[in-house]
Amino acid sequence: MLRLRWAPLGLILCLAVTSGCGTMKGWFSKKKPDKPPEVLAEEGIKQLKRKKYEDAIETFEKLKDRYPYSDQALLAQVKLADAYFYKKKYDEALQVYKEFEKLHPTNKAVPYSIYRQGLCYYMQRSTIDRDQTPTAKALAEFKRLKEKFPDSEYVPKAEAYMAKCRQDLAAHEFYVAEFYYRTKRYSSALERFQTLAQEYPDYNPAKVKDYIAKCQAKVNNPDKKSGNFITNLFDARW
Repeated sequence: MLRLRWAPLGLILCLAVTSGCGTMKGWFSKKKPDKPPEVLAEEGIKQLKRKKYEDAIETFEKLKDRYPYSDQALLAQVKLADAYFYKKKYDEALQVYKEFEKLHPTNKAVPYSIYRQGLCYYMQRSTIDRDQTPTAKALAEFKRLKEKFPDSEYVPKAEAYMAKCRQDLAAHEFYVAEFYYRTKRYSSALERFQTLAQEYPDYNPAKVKDYIAKCQAKVNNPDKKSGNFITNLFDARW
């Protein structure tokens, strides 16, 4: 009988404890408040300095999404591109830099953005025997920076990269021209060497001039054996 009397009370206590535990669990699982934009910006910059690029990308993405109209969102977009760049994800970095310039054309960070766009292309260039499209695009971006913002602090750096780009492009042109000469495509070789002399006059001028003379002599006095099927395969514009 005593047990029967205390049974309802025990049930009530169990329910109370269970309810309390649920409430406490709710307290502990409560979502933490969002960090303010200045705190996220500071965290992202620290992560970038420590070379924790994935963490920095996540932080700057979060800052952009949660506070798109804050002053820190502008910083976040540039630093997000930097994080991609340092992680060697040059295509992703390039798109973010371009987006920043498009959305904020009068911002003081635009010269930096253009300079970085040039670097994104420059870092993807290949050896002189391969396609030089990234090199040409890098050169175009560095030129654009110099023309649009001649007083920018990034122009001297851009000029140094421009010289390297021109060197690579000239070397590629010489490589292809010499290849045409070796395969007895003298007309194509002559065209290439003449272009080289015109666009890159400082690149090995004596040797280029000598090749032009030899090509002209071959064109004026064609070798009948040179017009075979195999050499014709190489008569293409690289």
